[in-house]
Amino acid sequence: MLTNFGSRLPGILFTLCIAATSSCAQAGDSNHKPRKTFDVVSIKPSNVGANESILRIRADGDEYEVRGMPLSVTILMAFFPMPMQSKERISGAPSWIWDEKFDVTGKVSADDLEKWRAAAERGFGIRNPMLEEMLQNALAERCKLVVHRVPATRSGYALVISKHGVNGKNLMEAKAGDAIPEIAFKIPFNGRMVPILSPDEPTMKFFGTSMKSLAEVLSRFGAPIIDRTGLIGTYRFDLTRLSSTRDPGVDIDVAALGLRLEPIQIPTETIVIDHIERPSPN
Repeated sequence: MLTNFGSRLPGILFTLCIAATSSCAQAGDSNHKPRKTFDVVSIKPSNVGANESILRIRADGDEYEVRGMPLSVTILMAFFPMPMQSKERISGAPSWIWDEKFDVTGKVSADDLEKWRAAAERGFGIRNPMLEEMLQNALAERCKLVVHRVPATRSGYALVISKHGVNGKNLMEAKAGDAIPEIAFKIPFNGRMVPILSPDEPTMKFFGTSMKSLAEVLSRFGAPIIDRTGLIGTYRFDLTRLSSTRDPGVDIDVAALGLRLEPIQIPTETIVIDHIERPSPN
């Protein structure tokens, strides 16, 4: 099962299978030495064409793989979940991390494989401390990456209940006996979703899904979204994509559920690159 998400970095296609500090750190946390590392790491200049660029983490696999992408993609993956990623999250970087293409592969040891697959199954939308720690360690070793972190904010949305209240006809509480289609796949926080299967019927179907899970899914289509509905149950409902001309994160018809997206500033951070070198030979 593969799901494709467009990146906010132009021309890149991502394939998904399945308190900040201002002190200096080698590729990451200033308070402790990263413990998790890849068993094998390869970082080398890429020869693949633009149409072959991929970023892949298979929930049934054992590796992080990037082909034909700037090193900035892997740096962003090392510090931020997908909804918080953008070029503005990195400063002080030399131009080559954006302009030159690399192939990056990190293979996980057998001892770490179970935890790796469990984290990968949750998807790119949720922070993955294991992946981040492994990538930070690899970048410190191979590229001598040293960064410090700076608190920041990012424009996003809060998912809230509209002034008219929840639409109980469209947002129905999940029941133990609800039938779930075989083609529904797992989404963050134990929900299930059937994605849009045809442009003629741009509807996503959700089963046993919490509002926290819905917010994570919607974050994948545009700006980051956090759940502030106060609803703690799980639900079954359909959501329709209204058009393809606006911010996709705002383009989903949550009003049909009696919800709305309220613009907010979401706390995050940026990383400042203090030192980086082109990766050493394998």
